[in-house]
Amino acid sequence: MNTDHNSGELKLELITKGVRLDRSALSSKEIVRALDIANQVHNPLELDLILPGKVLVNIAIQECLDKETNYRLIKEAEDFFVVNKDLKVKVYLEPPPKFYDQLTTSGKIMAKVGRKYGDYLLVTPTGACEFLSGDMACKYCDVDAKNTDDKSVQDVLETIEAASAEGAAEFVCINVGYISSDDGGISMVLPFVKEIKKNFDVLICVQAQPPKTDEWIDLTYASGIDSLAYNLEVYDEEIFNKIAPGKMSLVGRDRYFQALARAAKVFPSGAIVSNLIVGLEPVESTFKGIDILTAMGVVPTLPIFRPVPGSDLESHIDLTPESLSPIYVHLQNALKRNRLSSSWISHFNVVVNAIDAHYFGGEAPVKRQWPTGLKSKKRSKLALNLRRRLRVRTAEDNESTGL
Repeated sequence: MNTDHNSGELKLELITKGVRLDRSALSSKEIVRALDIANQVHNPLELDLILPGKVLVNIAIQECLDKETNYRLIKEAEDFFVVNKDLKVKVYLEPPPKFYDQLTTSGKIMAKVGRKYGDYLLVTPTGACEFLSGDMACKYCDVDAKNTDDKSVQDVLETIEAASAEGAAEFVCINVGYISSDDGGISMVLPFVKEIKKNFDVLICVQAQPPKTDEWIDLTYASGIDSLAYNLEVYDEEIFNKIAPGKMSLVGRDRYFQALARAAKVFPSGAIVSNLIVGLEPVESTFKGIDILTAMGVVPTLPIFRPVPGSDLESHIDLTPESLSPIYVHLQNALKRNRLSSSWISHFNVVVNAIDAHYFGGEAPVKRQWPTGLKSKKRSKLALNLRRRLRVRTAEDNESTGL
């Protein structure tokens, strides 16, 4: 059996095809605990693997995307391996964080409050999203996004504290669905941001919908949020209209571009990101989206589409490493051309990042860098607040003079 492999290509295979659990792995204490937590929070089982070369990958288990996948996760003695008929690769299985099955004082299991992805702790304070009903639903929406269980500020603080105690919360990402308000949902997030910043020295990113006016974007940065995502999802206008009818009708594709451009002027370089979901549109369209966004100062994140069984998009564009790999080389080149760093997304293991491009013929990655602002532990809060006010004012001045 061959042990030679390309970790980048294997990551793509595992993301798109999923893995079956061998009995030897299924009986391991790590998998038993992961299954127990997945059942408690009523979510499909996902596992984090570290491939050779310290390549992070998050894989689907219970709902394999390719029902004919040949990849299996096995355990021999104390070691885990990903195998198929031609390959055997030793991997490290990251066990679920210890905080996952702890309870908040209100009785919520912490895995339901915050989920760890790479160095990110993803928090969805409310499952409220007005796109979820009727004809407005996004066709690609995953099961977890439809969780309607609201979390209090205290629930979130306790979960971050528990996660931080085991080094599982370098970044906190707050996700907000669509709320029909002028601010795009930011007002709902601000109490969480205020208390998180008061109690923890972490960076905060927020995924939200574009507000109706740019003043809310300025306030978003001034409030202490370090990174912001307005997720376009696809570049192709016709496909956007088809798979995101709510976004098209209630926000508008043009507003996404306007808001992203404004945010890129206000926030530090590389701190504004936007999803382009790989597999929902032709590769050529994704290339165009990458070029347009990076020219605006926006870093594209490229999650690979993993369809929910039974959804409208269960059978969509066939994804293979051969078809996917050029996209990440293109992303790396676009970021370099526009002098943008991918630091904000390089620690997020769900997506394949520009730093993985060297596995497909791109340039070797430079030494791992942290986003601008992570060194803020050495700065005073007064200096940070002043920096934010100055950046917002500078952006306003440039806007008024047409720069």
